[in-house]
Amino acid sequence: MTQDEKPSFRPTVSMVVPTYNSEVALSRLLSSVELQHYPKDAIEIIVVDGGSADGTVKVAASYGAKIIQERTGRPEMATAIGYKEAIGDFILNLPSDNVLPHQDWISQMIEPFDQNKEVVAAQTLRYSYRKDLGTLDRYFALFGAGDPLSYYLGKRDRISWFEKGWTLFGRALDKGKYFLVRFEPNRVPTLGANGYMVRRRVIHQIIGNPADFFHIDSNVDLINAGYNLFAIVKNDILHLSAESILGYFSKRLRYMKIYQRDKRRRRYHLYNPATDKLALSKFVLISLTFIFPLVRSIRAYRISRDSACFVHPLLCFLTLIFYAVGTVPGR
Repeated sequence: MTQDEKPSFRPTVSMVVPTYNSEVALSRLLSSVELQHYPKDAIEIIVVDGGSADGTVKVAASYGAKIIQERTGRPEMATAIGYKEAIGDFILNLPSDNVLPHQDWISQMIEPFDQNKEVVAAQTLRYSYRKDLGTLDRYFALFGAGDPLSYYLGKRDRISWFEKGWTLFGRALDKGKYFLVRFEPNRVPTLGANGYMVRRRVIHQIIGNPADFFHIDSNVDLINAGYNLFAIVKNDILHLSAESILGYFSKRLRYMKIYQRDKRRRRYHLYNPATDKLALSKFVLISLTFIFPLVRSIRAYRISRDSACFVHPLLCFLTLIFYAVGTVPGR
């Protein structure tokens, strides 16, 4: 598709971007949106800001975004507020630490909805991999997960660059440019963020109190309501955490505290004792021995020739220790 061509199917898209002191990242994201070959008058940008003290709001305004100020201190709740304000045919969940990697990205994500009216939501197959990314960002992209535990529980949100086809939960049908995947309520990977697109009229049916909204859980709600056909587009999105090892665990600690606070309201759990005991036991064993993660790193390195693969054994071990200490009662 060239810049002068218009897609035959051009519904409106509302981008929801929760932000907090993300001036540089937001500028990078919105610049990539500006370059899209999708009609600009069909894109609504909603920035839900949590009280930034830097130039985040100024950047949002410079791109014509609708700016909503909120003080909940909860990114998921901020996302729900943005969802409720959206008026587009589709809602695109796009946190500010993402970049659309090419100019036809939105058009490619829209295509499955045009071809199959039963599709309720779409997500990319992979995270973008580039040699110039930081070590952890390259590792996360190559392995398709931001957390080794989700990787070994089979609940990561993307497939790795070493896999072909759809390897996660769900019954998949290859349609060429995307997979049609039908999910069951209790077998769902971590869907819902970083370039996730959903029909607004449907997601609005299941959003009640914004305090009860969690992006992964909202997909469980959709599936339980019978909206269980998703498109996994053979596309990728550039996710830039720019994290150090310390930054990674600081973020995990924050997520853990949020999860413990909101646990009673959650419908999705990364670890489910009823179904995940064996997988968790395997994760503990392989993380303590280092052998299996190292073998996986070597195999990945032979394909990618990227030393970031060798982060895997260390991150498995440190993640195991972190979660073990973090879940001790009284901490």
